Amino acid sequence: MGNVEAFVITGLKCYFGSNDHYPQHFEVLKRGHWLIRVFIIASGKKNGLDWNYKKQWKGEVRSSDEALILAMVVQHKRRLLREWDQKVVAAQNRKEQRRGHQKKSEGANASRD
Repeated sequence: MGNVEAFVITGLKCYFGSNDHYPQHFEVLKRGHWLIRVFIIASGKKNGLDWNYKKQWKGEVRSSDEALILAMVVQHKRRLLREWDQKVVAAQNRKEQRRGHQKKSEGANASRD
């Protein structure tokens, strides 16, 4: 997991899940209230914030929170996408490389037996 560095919103934790999945997104947590998934590319001035609940404990996402998150996504979209590549895609690639090395090691060990 890597925190979003493009911006900070007081009272909300914004982060990328490690080894996450497409489409590009990050998660926003309001402790004890809700956890949402925000889709970076689909969010914009024209269509608004594209998001869905991941978990909901109490309360709903207020329109003021939604507007603030949208403003940050619109303002920092390119940086968010670069962070996605660095924190999520790069982590996936490292994991796949480790798996490949493990399989090669197992294969070499099996041929020795």
